[in-house]
Amino acid sequence: MKLVIKALSFTLFGIMITASPISAMGDEGDIAKQQKVSEKDASETPPSPFMAVDEVSRGDERILDFLDERGWVRGQSNKNPAGGMLVVASSSIPADPSSISFSEARIIATEEAFLKAMGELVSQDAVDIGVSMSDKFMKDDLPEDVKNTSSLDALGRAVAGRAAQMTVSSLDAMLSELGVDPDTMPELSVAERKNLIYDEFVSNTTWQAMGKLSGVGIFGVIEEVGGDGPVNNGRVSVVVVKSDQFSEFGRQLRTGDVAPGQAMPLEAIRKRLEPQLREGEPMLGYFGVQPVMDEQGRYGLLAFGTSGPQLVRGSMEEFEITAELESAREKAQMMADGWLAQFASLTVQGQKESTRRSIKQQVKETRGNGRSEIKTSEGIGRMVNNVLESEANARLQGIQTVGKWNAVDPTTGHPYLGYVKYWSPATSAKAQGLTPDKDESQDLSGSAEQESGTEESSRSTGSFGTW
Repeated sequence: MKLVIKALSFTLFGIMITASPISAMGDEGDIAKQQKVSEKDASETPPSPFMAVDEVSRGDERILDFLDERGWVRGQSNKNPAGGMLVVASSSIPADPSSISFSEARIIATEEAFLKAMGELVSQDAVDIGVSMSDKFMKDDLPEDVKNTSSLDALGRAVAGRAAQMTVSSLDAMLSELGVDPDTMPELSVAERKNLIYDEFVSNTTWQAMGKLSGVGIFGVIEEVGGDGPVNNGRVSVVVVKSDQFSEFGRQLRTGDVAPGQAMPLEAIRKRLEPQLREGEPMLGYFGVQPVMDEQGRYGLLAFGTSGPQLVRGSMEEFEITAELESAREKAQMMADGWLAQFASLTVQGQKESTRRSIKQQVKETRGNGRSEIKTSEGIGRMVNNVLESEANARLQGIQTVGKWNAVDPTTGHPYLGYVKYWSPATSAKAQGLTPDKDESQDLSGSAEQESGTEESSRSTGSFGTW
């Protein structure tokens, strides 16, 4: 892809001349000559070898526009959905739009962005917990720049380095705080002490931070595709909000302890979804779990699962097409179910000792082989997600499929299909036999084909509910 930088041209103007007509004409001739010389110099001057960021992507500007349109802000704010903590994370799409694998690469990029957002939430909470813990044992002995860091890895290394030099009694007290019985530990060298403290400190603070991770919803996906520049494959950004109110939704989803009267009517969800489903609009801007609420304060949870079947015109047999479609449908449905299971599981993971042991093992493996999992938000998010997947065992009641769709992305021409699932106190109560409702099992589906294109594009979506 060529990057074209146009040469600048300079024009002198606005010069006031106060002289006789003859001298004025002479001055005007000089000005014209100067202008031509400057234009020639500018045209012959090579462009700067340094590329400006906005020559590649205006993604940050689009994120700000997205938030401004809704009155939301990064960080904790009453302006955000349910007054929650809002973070935005992005990931590049690792495939060219002309590739058959682009559709799956786009979905993976969205998942990667979500993991970064989760990692940012966990790492910042873990750092706050870790600073408070270190102050207790080290009496403000850590440098201010370390305390103010957002890197759990940097804080862990600083704490481990200082702790390794502490007295035996102080070190034992700190190990006890971290959940380690000093009496069961053999004598350790300074290097072994540092490794032990690092492992225990990072895993313990991460474990405690995971206890605060519940109630995480995805309230927007911003996608950019096409255009000039070396990253023209595009990138995906996700808007994630964590709120105590959403955590309560997750607790109800997991336990079945619900109040049917608090449910957002399923018909309202259908009414919002139906135009998109019938028109075959690719619902690529919705992802993961999104809590929804109406003006009356009634609520529910939507889950979106998406898959990109890899279909090639003219080169696939009928049975290959059928098999690919069935596989993609199953993948999308499992994704939607999985998002709800994860949302429910997050409400209790921080309280489980097995989760703590799993994190400790992940941290030890990371430190041992030099990988960078805990040095980036994405790495921490991936580590936490691995633990969640291994520990999740939620038995959910009342989940219903309210929409199925398939469509062609008008920008890239790739086919996608997806499932939309819904849970509310009413659907849960019905599944438990608490309230009969004959209308809530109806499915809606729609599909349509659209012309494909290759132009630069950007799209985004917000929340279904009223926040």
